[in-house]
Amino acid sequence: MNRRHWLRIASASVIFPTALRAGEGTGKWSDESRQEYCGLLIEWLRENFDRRAATLKNETGNDFDLGYDYLAPTEDRRKLRMLDKFAEQRLSDSDTEEHVTAALREFESVRKRLAEAEAVASGNWVAKNREKASKEGTIFDTQVTAGNLGVILDNSRSMQPYLEKLREEISKDFMDAYFVECNGCDLSYEARSPWFFSSYLEGMNPFSAELHIPAVPQWEDAPYSRFISYTRDAPGALHCMSDMMEMDAVYWFCDFDDPVEDDVMRRIARSFMDRKVRLYVHTLDKRPPEMIQLLAEKSGGAVIRKRI
Repeated sequence: MNRRHWLRIASASVIFPTALRAGEGTGKWSDESRQEYCGLLIEWLRENFDRRAATLKNETGNDFDLGYDYLAPTEDRRKLRMLDKFAEQRLSDSDTEEHVTAALREFESVRKRLAEAEAVASGNWVAKNREKASKEGTIFDTQVTAGNLGVILDNSRSMQPYLEKLREEISKDFMDAYFVECNGCDLSYEARSPWFFSSYLEGMNPFSAELHIPAVPQWEDAPYSRFISYTRDAPGALHCMSDMMEMDAVYWFCDFDDPVEDDVMRRIARSFMDRKVRLYVHTLDKRPPEMIQLLAEKSGGAVIRKRI
């Protein structure tokens, strides 16, 4: 593939594709763009499953063989040429469908076996204390209180130039902050895929089914479009932080150029307030919608309007 996107495990930081082309979630697709985003989905699935297999071994002491057949390394020159063309977005539409169909079917078969092994491991998992004493830190002159800090970064095209500096600034006082990136901040629909933003943090039950993809999309599900919807699920990112990752504070950097529905925001606010999660919202210029400002205030967080 021309661009690499990966799950960075060592720093508990999730990196997702940035600057996905506008309209590709719902508009027309070229052969090249279908191949590109199917490739991103396949890469994400492979790395996600590798991580889950490694976690099974680390936590249980037992190896888990992913048992790939179609997706296994190959010396077949014809298949290697096909894979090269797919990576370069030069495969025909029919050959793309054939390859992606075979890959996703095998991923779904592997996912089911992984889920079965994780269900057994989950039943044997012994709860560990993951509570951390809250600490005080400063992020762009704002006092932030957090034991477990989750960070959601809007990686839409206009916000990308600021992300590296944000990571550096946040990490100065919160070295173990958990970062995710979300393409946009659209809050006009309910959370669809919070598991996409989840990862295993020390002390959590890594085998909980809610942390993992419930089913691998198949060709008939338009997986290229489905993958983009995962990366744009801002409600999912927020629910992941409060409901799944059990953060006690969330720092959300976004531009609020996307719609916000009151009902969606009310459910997010209820989750944050019920779990006592502080919300810190950072924008460059624009004031956040009123309900988001209110949640930041009532939760004990803050609204930060500061150019970087």
